Amino acid sequence: MQRLALVVRRIDRGRGRYRWLWVAPAVLILVLTARVVSTDPVGYGVPFWPFANGSDRAEHRLMDQVTTVARALRHVDAVPAAVAAQGVEVLDARIGAGTVWMRVRLHVPDGVRCREVTVLGDTGVQVNSRRVGC
Repeated sequence: MQRLALVVRRIDRGRGRYRWLWVAPAVLILVLTARVVSTDPVGYGVPFWPFANGSDRAEHRLMDQVTTVARALRHVDAVPAAVAAQGVEVLDARIGAGTVWMRVRLHVPDGVRCREVTVLGDTGVQVNSRRVGC
């Protein structure tokens, strides 16, 4: 005697059911981070594709020159003059005790960009910058 039975296989969905609760926020965080970084890739230290274009890479090279000059000098008081000698236009400079604040104009392939540069300390020089409007 032959016996036939209908067999329905159930899939265990317990582990993968709520995976989207982890994936969706992670993707959202990555997208928001990419948007923020793409506003100033030089300042965040990621001057490469997909965040930066050719002008951003040129701006990064110029800022590397500024950083190298600032670290090579013994006193931060001489930084604005040395940076201007490298071809970077210094619009404004304020010199304090071991600190220099400068607004520089950089000529890049797309036009002109301005940055505020802060040089801190005579020894172990720290250089920070951010993009500002000209």
